[in-house]
Amino acid sequence: MRPTQRSLLRLTTSVLTVGALTAALGGCTLAGSEPPADDNRRSVTVGFMHDVHAANVWTMDECESDTLRIELSSFKQFAEIQRGLEQGQVDAAMMGYQNLGQMLDNGFEDFRAVSGVYRGGEHITVASGSSIERWDDLRGARIGIPPNSFVEMLFRASLRENGVDVADMELVPFAGAGPPLQTALRNGDVDAMVAWEPNGSTAVTEGYGVQPPFDIQNGALGDATALLYVTEQLAAEDADVTDALVDCLQERTEALGADVDAWVEALRQQTGLSAEVSRTAIETGEMDLELPQASAENIIAEFADNGLLDDTSDRVSEFFDYGPLERVTGRRAADLGATE
Repeated sequence: MRPTQRSLLRLTTSVLTVGALTAALGGCTLAGSEPPADDNRRSVTVGFMHDVHAANVWTMDECESDTLRIELSSFKQFAEIQRGLEQGQVDAAMMGYQNLGQMLDNGFEDFRAVSGVYRGGEHITVASGSSIERWDDLRGARIGIPPNSFVEMLFRASLRENGVDVADMELVPFAGAGPPLQTALRNGDVDAMVAWEPNGSTAVTEGYGVQPPFDIQNGALGDATALLYVTEQLAAEDADVTDALVDCLQERTEALGADVDAWVEALRQQTGLSAEVSRTAIETGEMDLELPQASAENIIAEFADNGLLDDTSDRVSEFFDYGPLERVTGRRAADLGATE
């Protein structure tokens, strides 16, 4: 679902259909349909994926604004969304913290990070009956993992922090998380899998996987997972529109957080997940608008240490714009994750 390799994949953008999101979210008019002739609002295209904890982004068409009209553009991988932002095909993008470093590596600097989206949702799941209870128990185990991904960086950092050498286990590569990785865990081809949701929750609810007492997001890299980028032009020249975008994201975050049933139903309609898997997966992370600068720096440095990026962690502050979040939330940048 989200491998983060330096060689970006071909863009395969598809705009959501009106019928699909209407079915999921109660008859709203989808952004991206033809606007009325007298609609003078600024149209902003938002690239996203149907991540479990990014429902605040992929339901942003529910917001009403005198300033902003949102078009939702669906992608399959962060790499594709990044390419869309770099090529000017989207104005805003839900991506990972590592994408900041990847864009700088590509010589692209026309962006600003203006809000968090969610944290959590990246975990290790071990096979039922495996007796894996501690980090040390992973020695000699076979670990299914998408190579060069954020979850691999979390896994490697956690092993290091807990005194376990990655060379003492076998990493079994999978092109992405999903059914092949889940099947490998179910069939005993791997002893554990490291992946994003809903992979772990699917394994847990179907009985062939369990969550161990330890986790990859308990370490120094933290649990910051996805944030919202906008073009520099949008942030600098259309502050009212950028504020409206962040305000909408806050509105959807609060609405879904207060109505988990609606969140579950949206997931069921948009992803085909069962209600049981959806509820289990939702509990593994949290929609969150804070922008932890230190986490971004640590994540980029970890990718760099593994030879996947140049180390541009010292440039994160140049591209984190807390202004919209400060104005929308009424909170200070220091309380929203900025490093002073």
